[in-house]
Amino acid sequence: MYDLCEAKKRDVDEDIYHSLIETQMQLLGWAKWKGEICHKPNIPIGNSKFIQPDILIKCGDEDQFVIEVKRPVHTQTERERVQLESYMRQLKLDVGVYIGEHIEVFYDKPKSKDAVSVLRIPLEIDNKLGAKFVEKFSKETFTKDSIVEFCEARMEEMNRQANLNKIKEGLIANAHVQITESLTPYLMEKYGSTFSEADIKGMLSQLRFSASLTDAPALTAHKDTTSETIQTLPTDDTKKRAYDHTGYSLEGGEFLGKNKFVYAVVSTYVKQHPNATFAEIKRVFPPELQGSFGVVQTIEYIKEKNFKGRRYFKEPENVLRSCDGISFAVSTEWGKDNIRNFLKVVRQLGYRVETSPSVVSNNETAERDEGRGLKMK
Repeated sequence: MYDLCEAKKRDVDEDIYHSLIETQMQLLGWAKWKGEICHKPNIPIGNSKFIQPDILIKCGDEDQFVIEVKRPVHTQTERERVQLESYMRQLKLDVGVYIGEHIEVFYDKPKSKDAVSVLRIPLEIDNKLGAKFVEKFSKETFTKDSIVEFCEARMEEMNRQANLNKIKEGLIANAHVQITESLTPYLMEKYGSTFSEADIKGMLSQLRFSASLTDAPALTAHKDTTSETIQTLPTDDTKKRAYDHTGYSLEGGEFLGKNKFVYAVVSTYVKQHPNATFAEIKRVFPPELQGSFGVVQTIEYIKEKNFKGRRYFKEPENVLRSCDGISFAVSTEWGKDNIRNFLKVVRQLGYRVETSPSVVSNNETAERDEGRGLKMK
């Protein structure tokens, strides 16, 4: 992984990167002199056509997996995914690998419509997923059965995480109802000898519960009344302790708060890649970088979910549009934890980012609630 990281820093061309990857495969035990690492082989398809994958790994006369290579500062496109999938299906291989700005393993599950990404590894030294790749793709341990078993396990894990995310979204969207319903029997068991169920429900009706993925505590409750004020307004010192005021600058531009910075990055990427579809944009900025709301969501989805509060930059002047005609918005839900994930991707894309510890005058909650204050062109 070190050599690939260094190649990315030097912005080497594709031919040099290609040779470097073949060297890395030899370090994993595949022998070029035995014909196990095939450099751009011409493989006949039908009577007059042929395909030429970048690298084909063989063992004896049997094809094992295929590798699609792009420059280390490249940004993967849908066309390249389709091309890799085509090689896999022409060669009747279950697994293909993309190596460019990251390493990505694709699995073509039998009878599936499309090959599925089951492992995406950033080019980082000592990355744990990188160690997993070495373990699975070393010649000594590689078998077609074992790699299929690994891919199936990854898909189960991904589906499990997706289901957990749905549960999490449901908790956030309906926290008050679910928490109230759960608390009622608990409180009745504990205080039922003193208070009636009507008393307990009446008391709970005066509270409003919510769940959040921000830097605030996961669950909060406040008294739901307009007749009296029970909350103490935070002092300036309290605010400074509660919120992270780090500012971020993109390519030497002005320092911005977290959510405005994320918007600046995504909008810049869209401008620089006018032919990118929404699916491609979402792959560059995958949902898990942000959390349950995703980095980007279609306007149609946002309207369907009818989110309360300002979860996205969805004002007309801030809505973005992909080349396939999909209007979408960028999430405003960013804190000191999930911004770290986003920054890794930004730097992998080759953008220059600078930080300043205390240049944002308003805290992140204020930024989310400031309405139409974001105008970036």
